[in-house]
Amino acid sequence: MKALVYNGAHSVCYHEVKLPVSREQDVAVDVLQAGICGTDMCAVRDGRPVVEPLMTLGHEFVGRRQDTGEMVVGNPLLSCGQCRACKRGWSHLCAQRVVLGVHRPGAFTHTVLLPASRLVPMSGVTLEQAALVDPVATALHAFRLAPRPEGPVAVLGAGAIGLSMLFVLKSQGINDVTMTDIAQQRLDFALAGGADVVALRAEGSYDVVYDTVGSIVTRQDAVLRSIPGGDTVLVGLHSSELNVPAGPIIGGERTIHGSFGYTDDEFREAAALVPSVSTQWVHTVGFSDAEFAFKSLLAGRSDPRHVKVQMRMDH
Repeated sequence: MKALVYNGAHSVCYHEVKLPVSREQDVAVDVLQAGICGTDMCAVRDGRPVVEPLMTLGHEFVGRRQDTGEMVVGNPLLSCGQCRACKRGWSHLCAQRVVLGVHRPGAFTHTVLLPASRLVPMSGVTLEQAALVDPVATALHAFRLAPRPEGPVAVLGAGAIGLSMLFVLKSQGINDVTMTDIAQQRLDFALAGGADVVALRAEGSYDVVYDTVGSIVTRQDAVLRSIPGGDTVLVGLHSSELNVPAGPIIGGERTIHGSFGYTDDEFREAAALVPSVSTQWVHTVGFSDAEFAFKSLLAGRSDPRHVKVQMRMDH
């Protein structure tokens, strides 16, 4: 079957692959729709995370179980269940963590294998909404890491995670949300999604700042724009560096949280939330156009209105 794989040269290509050997508890799922994520981009462009050549990418997907015909979304984080993190309920931080599309063949193909325990049934949603469970779960986890804000909050970046963050904040009754981005089209989506203030760069101070970009500049802004005693949640992965002056952190007792993935419960909660998420910022392409779409994203040539690109599989 054809798959979109990492070709080992900071790029992607179509490649004929075989269905991986099934492990115990694995279920075959026919992929219906899959999203291109920032993690996929970083793996190909920057080598973070490290992906072996000819690995089938993709971890945000909705599909149909071959054994039951049921529509499902797949939790792409696999854990051992035995390490200290797993025993504390932090399966997403498992010492032996395996990520779909990074460590085992992913969803940018026609059929993917996942343990049945990783599958969550879906109904009453569009394919676009269902394929957004992963970014919404990522945002829900980031929200849960910091104390519930009593005052204004800021979300830096109106990409897929940023707009998912806005959706989660509004679903949790959080008001006075400022969103920043350098693209006006994305700020327009933020306004449509309920942002109270939009700007090119955050001004003022905030109870909590969520950085969904991950550049050196946005990480600095995120920390320094939080109030004394406030919280910063770092979600974005763009840069490998964190360069923030220590004085404001120590003297202001500011807290920095790293945020990765989500717990199993948060993934299921996100699946229950997505029937209300707007998909006006999702652009869907056929699988035959997915390689071009991915390369356009890598080269920065994509339409800024296409905040999230998803590929639809033909069966």
